Amino acid sequence: MDNPINRKEIAPGVYFSTVNDDRYKFHRVSVNFYTELNETDAPANAAAFCILTTSNSRYPTYKQLKNRLLRLYGSSVEPHYYKKYDYQCMGMTAQFLDDVFALDGENLTELLTDMLIDCIFSPITENGAFPEKTTELEKQTVIDSIEELINDKRSYAISKAVSLLCSGEPAQYFANGTVEGAKALTPQKIYDAYLKVLSTMRCEIMCVGRGDFSLVEQKLTDAFSTVQRKPVMTDIIRSTPKSEPLYKTERLPVNQSKMVIGFKTTSDDKDALSLLQKIYGGTPSSKLFANVREKLSLCYYCSASYDSEKGLMLVDCGVENDNIDKAREEILRQLELIKSGDFTDEDVNIAKLTVTNNANSIYDTVRGMERWYLDCVLKNQIDDPAQYAMRLSGVTRERVIEAAKSLVLDTVYVLTSPEKEED
Repeated sequence: MDNPINRKEIAPGVYFSTVNDDRYKFHRVSVNFYTELNETDAPANAAAFCILTTSNSRYPTYKQLKNRLLRLYGSSVEPHYYKKYDYQCMGMTAQFLDDVFALDGENLTELLTDMLIDCIFSPITENGAFPEKTTELEKQTVIDSIEELINDKRSYAISKAVSLLCSGEPAQYFANGTVEGAKALTPQKIYDAYLKVLSTMRCEIMCVGRGDFSLVEQKLTDAFSTVQRKPVMTDIIRSTPKSEPLYKTERLPVNQSKMVIGFKTTSDDKDALSLLQKIYGGTPSSKLFANVREKLSLCYYCSASYDSEKGLMLVDCGVENDNIDKAREEILRQLELIKSGDFTDEDVNIAKLTVTNNANSIYDTVRGMERWYLDCVLKNQIDDPAQYAMRLSGVTRERVIEAAKSLVLDTVYVLTSPEKEED
């Protein structure tokens, strides 16, 4: 089958990829920078792209920039910053109507590409740094994003569990660092971080839509030619199991305790592990949902997730304090049953159908396709969603059993209320 994307290097460490599909009425062009995640630099990297999307040399105020975008059929240029494997990703995305649907032959592809380039390469500065007022506003945006994670106790518990699972690895850090680190940012620190991003970080440009992206490629090639780049390329670290499982309890005011059980694998059969995740805890008929939640009523929710590149399988659940030990024992027992082959062909077929349905839904939006292929290039394995689903459809129950046997208990993290100490 032909390669589903076209990808080329247009500058040192800058890769330009296109995915063409006539079903879409919108284009999505994203510029994504990747660096090994570390707690010190993460807040400044995130803040830089918040600032860059507020103005540029052509539209020097936020109001002017947003008004121009609204007049372009509600187009958008938005920042993004998140954690992926061992990486912090930061950048910005332009989404806009395909030129064929614009009135009077308006070239939205050129206009939005220019807007994107102006934001990245021609920011507003004061005295060789970002403006003080804008810096203070966007520092707060980053602080809010960190506090939102802390306030969302399920997400917080998963993040803390990953930190314990990946201790000593870049993945141990939160996506945007700490509140203290964000509060310490200055206009100069953020501007210096921005310059470092442009000059040293791997960049993946992803274009998804129905049209011709050759103009986008040429303009971004020209823009990056003005930057002296010495890219630092890093690899994802496969996490290795601890010699003994780690048990950690954290106490905060919560109405419902959260438990995350983390496993590690050294198996290279990622397809079988992906299907195992569906059978174990990835569908409404999965072992965890059907038994731990429905049959035994030990959890409010209970599901499994799989990180193929770090080699992690996580089970997270919401549970009453009195049921924490019972839920943990049953979650581990359900995995042992799968290891012994105690699951049906129907379980396998439902898991494969879920994979196919999920893969088909990726085609529904340009954002879904963009995220899919960005993940593919990070993993250095490029399949379209249908190819991926077809490959998993060939996984046998024997491979699922071997995948389950490869999982080793590594970390059990519990977030519970202070009252538990009185028990």
